[in-house]
Amino acid sequence: MGALVPLDRVTPLSLDPGAHVVLHGIARTSLDGSVFDALAQWDGLAAGASRAGGLFDPVAGGLRIAEARPDRHEYVLESEGTPGSACVAAGVPSPCLAPRLAEIGHERLRTAAELASTLSGALEVEPAIEPAVAPATLRAVATVASVLAVAAIVVALVAIVRRLARSPMGRVRSAAGEAMRATRGDTTLQRLRGQVHVLLARAAQLDVARRECARRLRRIDRLGLAKRTEACARSAAPEAVETMTWLAAEHAEAARLEADLAASTVGLERIESALRVLAMRARAHRGVSARARRADPVDAVAVELELREEGLAEAERFLRP
Repeated sequence: MGALVPLDRVTPLSLDPGAHVVLHGIARTSLDGSVFDALAQWDGLAAGASRAGGLFDPVAGGLRIAEARPDRHEYVLESEGTPGSACVAAGVPSPCLAPRLAEIGHERLRTAAELASTLSGALEVEPAIEPAVAPATLRAVATVASVLAVAAIVVALVAIVRRLARSPMGRVRSAAGEAMRATRGDTTLQRLRGQVHVLLARAAQLDVARRECARRLRRIDRLGLAKRTEACARSAAPEAVETMTWLAAEHAEAARLEADLAASTVGLERIESALRVLAMRARAHRGVSARARRADPVDAVAVELELREEGLAEAERFLRP
């Protein structure tokens, strides 16, 4: 576990010649959603596109990058052996970690302190551990790590597949598969098999509507809307009446979204149930309980036994003196 690095001041580093430190972690600003790590920035609207420098200036801190792992937001740094300008200006020994909050804030028309107040997340620094094992051992460890990584990916994919299968649309697809299997080979159900595809298409439309309504509802700040409405209701400003009209319309649209979400969810459940009923009714032995007493061979055996007993009794009466 590394030590947290302050972002609002220069941090001196105690590095012996040839020693390294690892700087890792990310921070996000609520101003525009941009994500920063130590040396790179990703735009909140175009994740993955590196645009500019990160939270620290290695050159100003008398450091150089020995190894960069931006996909893991991790960098291995070592001393340049010369004083860093930011370290000298702050009156601390070189090398040091020199924050860039002033430059980043200037780009957003904010001071360093204002930008710092919008950041969430943390960066940590820790000594780099030099490998002390043979290359063959390192390769074996790397192989094991690769296998474990693949296994982790497989487990994650399985979890995703299971989650999708439990979703409303996933249950509809499962029910459709059951219905198609149950009606296979039955010529009397060919028209119903065609309806399965129609139901799937309708379910897909409802699922799109369901997900869109859910996405929009998540973006509605209900508490904020209620506070705005309450504040406007107490306001004596001339525009308050018109504002209340628009606030009421906003409430109405939120309620309509909830109603549409409920309707699309119920519609998916209705289609799922219809498909499962189709699968159950298509079974070959449906109605066996109603037909069990029709021409029942068990009843025929009982009748034959009764007739035999009656015949024996009649013969005994005839032969009795």
